[in-house]
Amino acid sequence: MSVIPQIIKSLKNLPPFPLVAQRAMLLLNNPEVAIQELVDIVKFDPAITANILRISNSAYFGLRREIHSLNQALLLLGTQELLKIIIASGATRFLNCRTPGYYTESQGLWRHSVSCAIMADLLSRDLQMSEGAMGFTAGLLHDIGKVVLSIFVEKKFSTIIQVVETKKVTFQDAEREVLGIDHSSMGGEMARIWDFPDRLRLVITHHHLDRPEGRGDDLVMLIHLADILVLMFGRDLGADGLAYTGYPEVLRHFHLRERDLERILLSFAEAWQEAQTLFGLAGTQHAVQRAHC
Repeated sequence: MSVIPQIIKSLKNLPPFPLVAQRAMLLLNNPEVAIQELVDIVKFDPAITANILRISNSAYFGLRREIHSLNQALLLLGTQELLKIIIASGATRFLNCRTPGYYTESQGLWRHSVSCAIMADLLSRDLQMSEGAMGFTAGLLHDIGKVVLSIFVEKKFSTIIQVVETKKVTFQDAEREVLGIDHSSMGGEMARIWDFPDRLRLVITHHHLDRPEGRGDDLVMLIHLADILVLMFGRDLGADGLAYTGYPEVLRHFHLRERDLERILLSFAEAWQEAQTLFGLAGTQHAVQRAHC
């Protein structure tokens, strides 16, 4: 029996993405965001304002003076850093939830999303890409389709794994065969419903590089690489090693060598240590994944 009608029903019942984060995303393509624009977006949301002050005063940003107001935070951190904080504060309401179809650990999706956001940020700087807060946001939201699809993956998990093993295909290919849709396409549809910027929707839809549409965009390639590197950092590679679709291609695209990745992974280890408390991930182990998704 097809689960597509149930999946469509889930999409129709999709709650709105937090308005503050959604409004902040509309400014991602503007490298010269005015401070007042950000103040106007968040000033009527006390929860996000409090979160901005808490995050701004964390060790992650390493400021030498305590921040007491939103305007002060904007002046000291800059608009691009504040955009990241605002969007992350909104996204946590969706991503910091159980997704048992993909992760056995309750914060697995949130942990992976934050990891990819930080890795994308590091890669963007290392490669001197002028993405600003867009790279961080794309890394954070690339797997958002798993929020809706998780319950269906959980119910059909044994069938999906059987397809993976018998047909020697990726987990995503098996998702598509068993459910009629995969998590990246689901995420792209959610991004359309929520009216995300077109480029962000492109990344969410094509971050696995399984279709030609995504291969011509540097940001899509960047998030694909960030996704792979996070998996490399967080778990034993096992016998398949670096057998991820598109890995050699994306290295050639950015003219990267293995030793470059080793340096980036070292930088990530330091940033991740500081970010765990920042994003409410301290005290838990690395996410235990049920599949390479």
